[in-house]
Amino acid sequence: MNSLSEELSHPGVDDLGPPQNLAPLFPAGSEISWEVWENIRKILLGRWQSAIGVPSFGEFDRSAEVVDTFETQDFNGTILLQPTGPGQRQKLLLMEPKNAQRSPRPGVVIPFYDPDRMAGFDLKTRTPITDRPNTQFGRHLVQQGYVVVCTEAFPYNTVSKPENGKGFAWWQAGATQILAENPEWTGIGKLTWDTSRAVDLLLEQPDIDTERILAIGHSLGGKMAFYTAAFDERIKAVISSDFGIGWSFTNWEAPWYFGNQIKDENFTLNGHHALALIAPRSFLLIAGEADRPESWQHINEARQVYRLHNRETAVGCFMHMTGHDPTGESMIAAYKWLAEQFEIEEKNWKP
Repeated sequence: MNSLSEELSHPGVDDLGPPQNLAPLFPAGSEISWEVWENIRKILLGRWQSAIGVPSFGEFDRSAEVVDTFETQDFNGTILLQPTGPGQRQKLLLMEPKNAQRSPRPGVVIPFYDPDRMAGFDLKTRTPITDRPNTQFGRHLVQQGYVVVCTEAFPYNTVSKPENGKGFAWWQAGATQILAENPEWTGIGKLTWDTSRAVDLLLEQPDIDTERILAIGHSLGGKMAFYTAAFDERIKAVISSDFGIGWSFTNWEAPWYFGNQIKDENFTLNGHHALALIAPRSFLLIAGEADRPESWQHINEARQVYRLHNRETAVGCFMHMTGHDPTGESMIAAYKWLAEQFEIEEKNWKP
């Protein structure tokens, strides 16, 4: 009987959509070998680092401030303000499980617009959130014994809400300030930097299993989890829900992501190049709307690297194709897949 990881490592459909014309990882005619890949990987890493850029600031005090603590039925919560640069702090929610049965404990970072919605808990009213239960990854995972850190995206701690705060106005204002202060950086650089700082905080907690660190996110959070993992090898597994792995699938050209550089005809990097950097670590895509059968073309290109590691079943996709939010079925599958990848007992979580 095949494992779920084996099932999800194959598309299950014949039609993978229109060709995405992806720049191949391995040049035509070249040998697919360790030696060739190691050279390609160094080149790719340099190209990505150039595309993402670097901040203008240097060292700063990284000590986080505890704002408040509270207790719920499922977890002990700590609200913190964590420095992400000189004069900048992000709000984090640390969720300590009450039923952790493993030692050391697995951990997870969950980036999003705010900590509340991923935790399924309103931090102002201290009441559960009932809306969109399938995206409440923090609640799901703390119930399964994970130490959880939910994060806040940079526009909401960088600038005040604009008078016309509708649509992407807040994002535009936040990106404008960050890029003015850090002209060699990008919005995605800031997003991944802040997410890595949340990983710092997670790993500062006692009794954390450093070999079982997950980054998971939906939509914006899926983008942040994916690209943070590409450059932060402390993350051992990634689950990204409907984030749009290809440039044409979503608004990657926005200034709070990569900007217009991705439209340059000489810019040939794409999502499969970042997934190749994540290999051989575990990656699962949950596809519903922004991601679609065409996303498999990115996965299949990166599978060549997973194959070199003999880790083909560490990369896969669950296609529910019912809309942007994940379904309960897709999340049950995702957590079962995660248990297989981390080789831990499945908690039989139900939505």
